[in-house]
Amino acid sequence: MGSNIANPPTHSRRVEAWVWAILNPVIDGLRREVGLLSKGNLSWRSYSRNFESIRPIREYIEATQQPNYEDFLADPLNVTFEEAFKKHDEQVIKVESCAARFFDGLMQTEPFRTQVAKSLEEYEAKLSSDDPQYPKLESFRGEIPKMVAEYLINRTEVLPQHYMTYKFWEHYRSQFGKFLKDEFEPYRERTSFQTLAVAVKTLHDDSSKLLADLINHRQMLCSTYDIPAAPVPLDRGNPIDALFS
Repeated sequence: MGSNIANPPTHSRRVEAWVWAILNPVIDGLRREVGLLSKGNLSWRSYSRNFESIRPIREYIEATQQPNYEDFLADPLNVTFEEAFKKHDEQVIKVESCAARFFDGLMQTEPFRTQVAKSLEEYEAKLSSDDPQYPKLESFRGEIPKMVAEYLINRTEVLPQHYMTYKFWEHYRSQFGKFLKDEFEPYRERTSFQTLAVAVKTLHDDSSKLLADLINHRQMLCSTYDIPAAPVPLDRGNPIDALFS
C-alpha cells in the first residue's frame, strides 16, 4: 500500500532513513557483488551450498532497519525497486543452484576424482620431514576434492598463506585451471559449466544495472529533499574549549 503523502517534506527524516539505512548498505553490497562477479569469484561454499558474500537484498540491511526497508518499498517514490530486488534475489538463488549442480557433477565424475588423487599423490611425494613448506594434508584427504571443486567454481587464483592447502593449490592450480579453457570437457561437465557461466553473467549484468539505478535514485532523493548522502558528524567545536565549558 503506498503512502498517502504526495511528497515528503524537505529534510525529511523518513527519506534520510531510506538513504542511510537502506540504499547505502545495499549499494555497498552490490558494489562488492559486482566486483566479485567481475573476477568470477562467487564466494560459493560447499558446506553451505550458498554464497558467502553475495546475498539477497534484504540481507544487506541490518535487522533493526527492516521496517524502513518495508517502508521504502511501499512508497510510490521507490516503486520500481520491489520488482528489481525480487529479480536480483531470484537470480542469486539460480546461480547458487547452478554452482551446486556443477559441484555435484564434479564430485561424481571419475576423471576429476582421478586427477585430484594423482595431484595429491605427487604433492605428498614432495613432502619431507624437514621441509615445512609442504604441510601434510592427510588429516582431511577426503575433503581435498571438495576444496578443489570449490576453488574452481570461485576461480580462486591464490589462497591465503595460512590455508593448509596453500602450497597444494599453488602447485596444481594451473593443472586444474586448464580445464576452464576446455569448459571442463575432460570431466564431462561442459553443459553444467556453461549453464553456470551464463547464470553468473546474467547476475553480474543485472546487479550492475541495479547498482547504477540505486546510485541515481539516491542522488535524486538527496537533491530533491536536501539531505546528505551519509550522516555527517556533528560539529562539536574545539575539544580544548570543551574542557573549560
